[in-house]
Parts: sequence; C-alpha cells; structure tokens
Amino acid sequence: MKPAYEALLGRLKSARRILLWRAIERAGLAAIVGLLAIAFLALVVALLAPLYRAEYSVLRLALLGAAAVFFFTAVARVLASEAALSDAALAAGKLDGDREDELLSALELSRDDPERGAWTSGALREAAVEAAAARAGGIELGRLKRWEKRGRWLGAAGVALLLIGIASVVGGAKTPLVLQRISDPRRAPKAPIRIRVEPGTRDVEGGESVALRAYVAGSGRRPELLTRGPAGWRESNFGNADGAEGARRGERAYSLVLRNLNEDVVYRVRVADQETPTYALNVRDLPRATGYRILYEYPAYTGLKPEVSQAITGDLAAPRGTRAILEVSVNRAVAKATARFEAAGQELPGQPGERSARFSVPIRADDRYSIRLEDQRGRRSDLGPFDLRAIPDRPPTVTVLAPGPVEDVARDMTTVVLAGATDDHGVRKILLRYRVRQEPERVEVLHEEKEGARELAIRYTWSLGGYSLLPGEEVEYQLGAVDGDAIDGPQTTWSDERRLRFPSATEILASMADERDESIETLQDALKGARELQQKSDELSRDVGRSRELSWEQRQEIQKTAEGQERLREQIDKVAQKLSQDAEKLSQSRALNAELVQKIQELQQLLSQIKDQNLLRSMQRLQEAMKKISPQEMERALQNFKLSQEEAMKNLERTIEMLKQIRTEEMLEAASERAAEMERRQLAVNDSLSRAGQKDEVSKLAGSEHEIAKMADEERAALDSLTSELKPLDSETAEESSRLSQKLGPQGMQPQFQRTREKMESGEQQASQDQAKDLAQNLQELRKSVDKMREEFAAKRKNEIAKKMEQSAQDLLDIASIQEDMLGDESSSLSKRAETQKGLQESTEGATNRVAEVAKQTLFITPDIAQSLGRALSNQSNAVGRYSNQDLAGGITGSKEATIALSQAAGGLLRQKESMQGSKSSTGMQEAMEKLQSLAGQQEGLNEESMGMMPSQGEGQQGNSGRLREGMGNALGRMAAEQEAIRQGLEEATQKLGQNGGTLGKLGDVSEDMKKVEQNFRSGRLDQDTVDRQQRILSRLLDAPRSVEKRDYSRRRVSRPGVDVVRSSPGALSGDLLKSRPSLAALLARGSRDPIAPRYRATVDEYFQSILEGKAR
Repeated sequence: MKPAYEALLGRLKSARRILLWRAIERAGLAAIVGLLAIAFLALVVALLAPLYRAEYSVLRLALLGAAAVFFFTAVARVLASEAALSDAALAAGKLDGDREDELLSALELSRDDPERGAWTSGALREAAVEAAAARAGGIELGRLKRWEKRGRWLGAAGVALLLIGIASVVGGAKTPLVLQRISDPRRAPKAPIRIRVEPGTRDVEGGESVALRAYVAGSGRRPELLTRGPAGWRESNFGNADGAEGARRGERAYSLVLRNLNEDVVYRVRVADQETPTYALNVRDLPRATGYRILYEYPAYTGLKPEVSQAITGDLAAPRGTRAILEVSVNRAVAKATARFEAAGQELPGQPGERSARFSVPIRADDRYSIRLEDQRGRRSDLGPFDLRAIPDRPPTVTVLAPGPVEDVARDMTTVVLAGATDDHGVRKILLRYRVRQEPERVEVLHEEKEGARELAIRYTWSLGGYSLLPGEEVEYQLGAVDGDAIDGPQTTWSDERRLRFPSATEILASMADERDESIETLQDALKGARELQQKSDELSRDVGRSRELSWEQRQEIQKTAEGQERLREQIDKVAQKLSQDAEKLSQSRALNAELVQKIQELQQLLSQIKDQNLLRSMQRLQEAMKKISPQEMERALQNFKLSQEEAMKNLERTIEMLKQIRTEEMLEAASERAAEMERRQLAVNDSLSRAGQKDEVSKLAGSEHEIAKMADEERAALDSLTSELKPLDSETAEESSRLSQKLGPQGMQPQFQRTREKMESGEQQASQDQAKDLAQNLQELRKSVDKMREEFAAKRKNEIAKKMEQSAQDLLDIASIQEDMLGDESSSLSKRAETQKGLQESTEGATNRVAEVAKQTLFITPDIAQSLGRALSNQSNAVGRYSNQDLAGGITGSKEATIALSQAAGGLLRQKESMQGSKSSTGMQEAMEKLQSLAGQQEGLNEESMGMMPSQGEGQQGNSGRLREGMGNALGRMAAEQEAIRQGLEEATQKLGQNGGTLGKLGDVSEDMKKVEQNFRSGRLDQDTVDRQQRILSRLLDAPRSVEKRDYSRRRVSRPGVDVVRSSPGALSGDLLKSRPSLAALLARGSRDPIAPRYRATVDEYFQSILEGKAR
C-alpha cells in the first residue's frame, strides 16, 4: 500500500499548495484594492483642501495605519484558510464527480494504526487508498486555482488605479508637491498662527490668583498652557473667555485662572505646532526652600559608599556615625542660615550660597531640628522642624527554605540545606548549630564572606552518616547568620529550631494506618454513590425509552447524574493520589518492602483505570448524547452508562477488598518492624552497658531502656488490634497474635523491663547486664515469632487463593466439557439445545462470580481472564437466542466460541495459579531481582573473557582493526551464544515485570546493545568498542535492581530559584576513632541504613554482634 499512499499523498500535497497560493492571492488582492481606495481618498483630500504640516503628518499616519491593517488582515485570512491535507482532499474531491469525500476517507484509512486495532481490514484500506490514488491522479488540480469574483477584484484594482491616475492628472503641478509633503510632512509649511498672551511676565504676591488670557488668530484650535515643573512641562487647556474684551480683529479670546500662587510659575502657550516665548509669574515672598539635596557619608563599618538623594523635606535618617551634607535650595539669595537642634540645644551655622544654604550635620542620636533663613533685608523664615534619626544596626535575618521544620532523613543519610540570610549592612557568616541525641551542641561555619553581603543564599549538603543514628532518633539544628557590626559588636540571629528524623519503617507503616482506613471509607462511599447512580440511570433509561422527546426535567436529571459521576471520579482520584504518596513514602524507607510497594502501586493503577477509562468515557458519551437531544441516543448512552457503572463497581469492590488486605499486611509488617527495632535497640543498650565505666553512665541508659519499654507497650497494643483484625480471616494467626501480646503484658516481659530499668537507675552494672541480656534473648524470640506469624499468614492466604483458583478453573473446564458434548449431540431439538445452553450460561455466570470474588483477594487474576469470561457469557447468550429463533448454525457458532473462551479462561487461571505458587512474593518481583543478579554475574564472566582475548598493544598496532588471531573463531561463536542466552533471560524478566506494572521495561536499550555484541562476535570482531559496550551492559544490569527499589512515583517537577552553592569539607578523622573498635550501636545504625528486607535484618544484626564477640568467620 506504500506506493499508492505516497502517490495519493503527493497529489494531496500539490492540491494543498495550490489552495494555499489561492488563499494568498485572494487576501492579497483584497488588501491591494482597499489600500488603493484609501490612497485615492487621501490624494483627493490633499489636492482639494489647504493642508499644513500637522495635517500632512496625520494623513501619512493614516496611510501607514491602513497599510498595516490591510497587511495583517491578509495574513490572518491566509492563516485561517483551509490548508490541511483533509481540506485539500475535500477540495480535490469536489472537482471530480459527486463522491466528494472519497479522497478524505482514503486519507483517514491510510492513517489507521493496525497495531492499535483498526476498525477496518488491511485489504480494504489498501484497496480504498489505491482507488483514491488512481482517482487523484486523473484530477486536473489546476482547476483549484480558479476562484469566484477574481475578475471583479482585478477590475476593482484597475478602477482604483485609474482613479488615482485621473486625480494625479487633474492636480497638475500640485500633484508632485502633495506627494512629497505626504512622504515627508516637514516639507509642508506651518499654519500661520498668531498668539498673544496677557499678562506675560510679572511679579505677583504670594497666594494671589492670576487670570491668563490668550488671543489666537489663524486657527480655531483651543490653546494649551504649558507649565514647567520638576518632572518637565505639564499641559492644561484654556477655556473660552466670557467676553471678547481686548481681542483684536480676527482673534479669538481664551482664558485660564491660576489660583493661590505660592511658587513661581514658568509657562508658555501652544496652538498646534506654534508656541509663544516663555513667560514667568514671580511670587514676591519670604525666603523659602525649593528643594533639599542630601549627601550621606556612611561610616566604614557599614561598607556603604557615599549616597546622594533629593528630598522634599529636611528629614535625615542614616546609620549612627553618618555625616549628612544637607544643601537647601531657596527661592532667592540668603545672607545667613542656621540649624537649631532641640534636644542637644546647639546651633550649627550654615554656608550661604547662590540661592542655597549648606549644612554638615553629624548623626549621632535621634533629635529634631529647624533651619532659619535670613535675606538681605533681614527678613527671616523658619523651615521645619525636621526629624533627625540615627538608625541602629539591626540584627540579621535568616530563612530556611529546606528542609522543613520536621523532616525525615533520606535513604542516603544526607539532606540538602537551602537557606538565605539578609542584613542591613552585610552578612559575614552562616552558622549551623546542632545537637545529636544528648550530646553537647556543636557549631560549624558553613560559609564566610570577607566583605559581607546584604543577601546571601547557600546550598549545603549535610551528611548525617557519621552520627550513627538509630531508627527513631533525630537531630535538632538551627541556622544562624552573623553580621559585621564594628560599633556595637557582631550580632547573631538563629532560625527556629528544626529537626531531622531517622524514621523507622514502623513509624511509616503506623502513620499509614489511619490513612488506609480513610481510603477504604472513601471508596465505600464512592461504591454507595455508584450504586445510587446506577439505580438512577436505570429509572432514567426506562423513562427516556417511553418518551418521544426529552423533557426539561429529564435533562436536568441526566445533568445531575453526570455531575454525580464527576464527584465519584474526584473521590477515586483522591484515593489514587494518596496511594501513590504512600508507595513513595514506603519506598524511601530504609526497610523497603518491595512487595508491599508493588501492591500499592498496582492498586493505584487500577483506580486510575476506573477513573480514566470507565467513568470518564461514560461521562463523555452521556454529554455527547445530551447535545444531540435525541431520546434514542440518550437511551443508548444511559445503557452504556449503566454498563460502565457496573464495571466500575466491580473494580471498586475489588480495590476495597485489596486495600483491606494491604491494611492487614501493613499491620503485620509494622509489628515485625517494631519487634526487630526493639531487639536492635536492646542490643545497642547492652553494648553500651558493657562499655560503661561509671555509675552515672549506667544510670543514663535507663532512659533508653524506658523508650524500649514504651515501644513494647505500642507493640502489645498493635498485636491486640491485629488479633481483632485477623479473627474473621485466620483464627490460628489471631490466637498466635494474642499469645504474643500476652507475652509483652504484666505476666510477660513488662516486669522484666521494670526490673532492668531499676537496676540501671541504681547504677548496678553487673545486675543490669544480666537483666538486659535475658531481655535481649526474649526480644529476639519475640521478633522471630512475629516474623514467623507474618510469613505463615501469607503462606496460608496464598494456598487458600490457589485452591480457589484451581476450583474455579475446574468448574470452567467442566462447563466447557458439557458445552462440547452438546455440540456433538445431533439428536436434540433446537428448543432442548436452547434450554441446555441457558443452563450452561447460568453455570458460567456462577463461576464468573466466584472468579470475581477471588480477584478481590489477589492481583494474579489478570484482565485477559476476565475478558475470556466476558466473551464466553456473550457467546452463550447469543447461542441461546439463536437456538430459540431456530437458527442452528448461529447457535452452534456461539456455542463453539463460548467453549473456546471458557478453555482460555480456565487455562489462564491455572497458569496464574502456578505463577503465584512458584513465586516468593505475590507480584513475582523477588524472582525478577534474583534473575537480574544472576544475569549480571554471567555478564561479568563474559566481559572478563572478552578482556582476556583482546589483542595486545603491539598486535593492535599492526592494523588488525579488531580482528582476532587465527584459531579464535570457535571461542567467539560460543561467546556469541552466551550473550544471546543472557539477552533472552533479560527479555523474559522485563516482560514478566512489565505485565505486573513494574519498571524494568526501560532496559530495552540494553537488549539492543547485547544484540550488537552478538553480531560483532559472530563476525569475528572484538575491539575496544565491543568491550566498552559490554561494560555498559554490566553497569545497567547491576543498577537495575536498585532502580526498581528506588522508584520515582511522582512525575511532578519542582522548580526553585537559583542559590549560591557553598560546601564545607568534613574535618579530619580523630586519632581515637582509628584506635578504638566501633560500638555495636554504630554498627547497627550503619546496617539499618541499608535497603534490607525485614526478614533479613535480624540476621544482619546478629552478624554485627558476632563480629564484636569474635565469632564471625
């Protein structure tokens, strides 16, 4: 189909270019005609009317504006024209016959993607495209260039040109002059305007109002008054004079009153482009200030350069120690100037100048002062009083942008501190003050500025790995800023106290408990709402089916139904987002449970599917039907809406049940994590006891023991809640949970905790060690019991689900067998066949319901099983109808299709059952991780063999170009086969995890690299590029398991403003650290930061303990 498609596409592109050129031609002609018409009118006006420079300027601007408008209008019309391939197909189709859409249909068929499931066959699309290509080849595309009214537009353009020519000829010698003035208005003469102003320049008294009169001859425009101010010339308009007094012949009188003049006024009058000379109204008044100029000479400690400012008052404000040079501008010359200070009781003489007075004012303390000016005639004028403010040095401010006030430590035990500090005269240092456990506070300098900076931002990567934090411990810290005040001494400001917590998996899981209950409650409300919407849609469907047209009330009810559906989507989206956040939070835990994270992620994907596929599509169809306002369309849309609701309710029920299971698993996981953490802390306390040398050191450990006792109480309460949760699910596990809870109660370890703490408080080291050792053994047994209970519960659930899946598969096989027997029975009548088929359909419905119940308990029931069951029920229903209508052939076809679908569903159930039983986790992730590690080991061995076979340096210089020595061909063939086996294993692992919603599907480029290595080996090439490619393959295989455990569930990106990057290097190691052996607490803290599964963490702790005891091999 490619040649035909290319031929069709080529013809359609040619048609599109013709259409685009036609649009350009049409828009261009219209713009040219309009512009010629405007030019004709402008020429006529310029020839007939006596115009001057101002009028020619307006005329030229009008022509330029019209040209711009016509140009952009033409561009807009071209852009809005029909220039797509589909438009070209329709236009070309109209040129040949009545089948106008044949070319468009062929174009759309050729764009269908077969892999996404096209609704037509490939042969039909190919035939349609070939026919359209043949038809397009016979169409004369040149006819598309023709368009209606083309001749009229050309005629209009000719007429406009003719009129312009006639006007030019009639204008005679004036025409070139007019054209020159239009192109350059400065060549035109100014309008002969005469302006006379009264009173012109004169002296006035302060507060007097002056009436200005302007007499204008030669223009009817209203004159404008221009007055000069600090910001330049300000415009105001004259009004008509009340009378014509003082006006000469041909003059018009205008007037304007300037009221309450207290300052000199410099003014002139303008009419059009004519202006009068500048006049002044001088106010006869006492000496007064017209402005203040202040020069601040700052002291050295501020680090500021001298600064000049203009002010409207004499108020002074500057840092203490500043000298202010104040220059007062006055309206006339003064003979003497004095500054008087109220609080100090002093007078400071000034330096009189030409209409100015200068003062040098030291700023030491807050005060008020006034200025006395005296003119030549001895008249005095007092200015002020003014404020004199000595600004003290303010302390710096510090803002911490990240981390938050209370934030968890990341997996790599580092945190990035983003902070900013400001100071009025410059920040010199940024400090970090922190406390770890009960240790003394420490202060570190993160950054230091030699000259100081008013604003300073830092980014500091703080490594917490050296503090040996245990889960549940925290670091308290503050950020500080220090300024450079040299007068009162440096000032330091500290931020609010913040905390960095090392959360345990127990805390994370416990924080999710209430959120999980809230999610279940939200989904239950959504399920209830979905049922109500389904019932309402049934009633509306019946009402609409009996109506010929939709009433207003029915449309309102349908609209309410759609709004209810939108609220339902919002509820589901809220839960889906919460699940995504929970999965991300759990994945950041050092005790990562990859299986639990995978389950939560798959539930989030299931909710997203309900929201986006089921509910959104049904809403869209319902809204489309409402727009058509057709009862038939609305009835069909409501039926589809009902089906979508049913599917959504099934998925919601499944999600709710799975959430309940996850809640139980999280409770078990939290109990296991808390038991392991209690044991780990007790081991650390025991190690500290063995190191204690004094009684007070032993007494201090009583607080740590008390914290472990509190955790034991929390564990006991959690086990009690777990007992209530497990009673309806597994009575044996519930009894075991109750037994373990009693073990932590008053009859168990609770008195033991009390005795141990009392011995520690009294400082009895040996007795405390004995008690603590027994307590550690009991906690170890508790941890093992909790882990065993959790693992046995998971195994029981898996076996029960596998048994149900096997029973459901056997039921489907039995139904399929009876279905086959019915097909082989040729003696039964059609009515008997219909009755039998109906019974099989009911049996299949029962089996489907049982499979649906199993699907609520496991994620191994895949969508293909549900689709097979749906096809079976549909074909069985179709067969019943065919048999009932005496259609034997149709009934047999439906029965056969139903038999095939039942067999496929049963096979899928059995395969998924075997996968679930053979997997160590419900998602198969652990097996994929082990497979990847095995493949990485095989790849590493193959890489070493390749490196050993590389030609030596001398051989490489002989021009072999990567060719191996003679006799190495067999070895390369074997290595190619090994590389192919590794690639196939990788593809199987990625395919398996890809079906379960994993993230290993991004290793496709590694598979391509493997194929290239295979090709090189088979062609006898082994060069440096091949070895480098093998190293990249190995690196990706080693990184893949870590990338799965560290998923990025959030796709949002956070943007922050840029900051100055400052890092401080760690200090040198202390010599004592190199001499002494590490404590057990440090080893346990180091091990707890590694991403170890909970079931293996206790083994790691035991290993660290054995190292200290000298038992490790």
